Amino acid sequence: MHFKVRAAAKEDCKDISRMIMELAVYENMPDQVKTSHEDLERDGFSPNPFYECLIAEVPDEHKTKDGYTVVGYALYFYTYSTWKGRSVYMEDLYVMPDFRGKGIGTGLMAKVAQVGVEKQCVRLQLSVLDWNKPSLDFYIAKGAEDLTAKEGWHFLRFHGQTLDTLAKEAPKD
Repeated sequence: MHFKVRAAAKEDCKDISRMIMELAVYENMPDQVKTSHEDLERDGFSPNPFYECLIAEVPDEHKTKDGYTVVGYALYFYTYSTWKGRSVYMEDLYVMPDFRGKGIGTGLMAKVAQVGVEKQCVRLQLSVLDWNKPSLDFYIAKGAEDLTAKEGWHFLRFHGQTLDTLAKEAPKD
């Protein structure tokens, strides 16, 4: 199937938001999504964006039954390793179910890797839910290393009240 991978534009945020919710439903966490397409527009298309995004688009003759031609996305941002240097973190990689197995996910992820290499990033990082074996197998087959198994890293998060409490411990200026 023919598809095109391109940089997302502000006008794509409604489609990206739709697919974020589809991904959240697949991951059994739809109640966790708090971002709107307006948030995506603000945070990705401002003078200092927090993220970048690629979308996969199919021709009109392959559009979904609901009329969508945007069928996948990869949302990523840059991080920095004090040991290795520049890195890119892929927050989401999603392809609508009817379009999986057609090279779209590989195309999106390879384009994120290409962008990272062009920006002299030394690694592409991501996380996968432990029960999501199809995705884990996909990444491993592409050459990803499972750092949980290999090095014992834990992925931690502060959010909500714990983030607010920690922020209140910051030294006063």
